[in-house]
Amino acid sequence: MSDIEAIDSLFIAKHILKQLDINWSESTVAKSHTPLLPAVREAVSSIEAIENSWEHQSTSTAHTYGRKEKDETIKLWSVPGKTAQVLRDLVILTQSKNVLEIGTSAGYSTLFLADGAKKNNGRIVTIEFLHEKANLARSFFKRSGLKNITLVEAEAGKTLGAWGFGKVDFVFLDADKENYANYLDPLIDIMKPGAIIVADNVNDYGHLMENYLHRISGTHLPKSRTDKRVKSYYLAALDNGLIITKKL
Repeated sequence: MSDIEAIDSLFIAKHILKQLDINWSESTVAKSHTPLLPAVREAVSSIEAIENSWEHQSTSTAHTYGRKEKDETIKLWSVPGKTAQVLRDLVILTQSKNVLEIGTSAGYSTLFLADGAKKNNGRIVTIEFLHEKANLARSFFKRSGLKNITLVEAEAGKTLGAWGFGKVDFVFLDADKENYANYLDPLIDIMKPGAIIVADNVNDYGHLMENYLHRISGTHLPKSRTDKRVKSYYLAALDNGLIITKKL
């Protein structure tokens, strides 16, 4: 366990927001200390129990389905538990009411995000392209008892192009890494000023999202090439590496 993984998730969330000049109200901190509801915790634990055994082999070459390579067996690839807790705390602290997730998988991160949004009287729209994962997620959402989750079974790019769920406060991006850059413009269009995008897997699969990283942080490029609409902070020390981007 790294030093930052041993730190309370709320402290990590506050650190991230401070780096992006985002204020939070102390009244939101008490909400973060509230544990997951028992039914939500049970659903989360059930996903953890199958995390390393569930797999699906797709014959399609038209889409990677979030796979790291096109010929790889598809697994759940849920975020680690600490990252999920940080996501929940970020939603609560920013008082986000309209949350978007791209890449549902079995719904592990979705449940944490939805629990956080519920504390703000909000909701989450989560997008999953693979039918088998979407069905699995639906079963866990039903078991959780949470009623503020809308699952869209479709390709993310098409869903964003016909977005009809209002302006977004918070985005979690954990899908087909090579398309992150393609999602950026439509995401910025539907985000409120000050809203944030949290993108996962920078440490292990940053090479697949290189164009996205170039645009939001100027990685390997002159600063003049960085998208002036955003400000980003890279948290390498937590799990698979997060890069958090605020719409200015």
